[in-house]
Amino acid sequence: MDLQGFIVRGQVLSLMRQLIRATRNAPSDARAELRAEIRRCFEQAKGHADRVTVKHLLSDGRLKLKMLKEMVGFTT
Repeated sequence: MDLQGFIVRGQVLSLMRQLIRATRNAPSDARAELRAEIRRCFEQAKGHADRVTVKHLLSDGRLKLKMLKEMVGFTT
């Protein structure tokens, strides 16, 4: 793995942690389902190696994080 790949991997892991943390404010009955969906999406995208595709997925994930935070009223 080269340096750029290492950096992108860190960004992906950071995004996943942020998404999981954002579910803390979700209603308890929906929390497990949200976390399962987040993990499913990351597992589905795991096989992508093309940097352009990965960057697009990261961008899309950041947008979804913003929407999730707004939806559950998460404030930082």
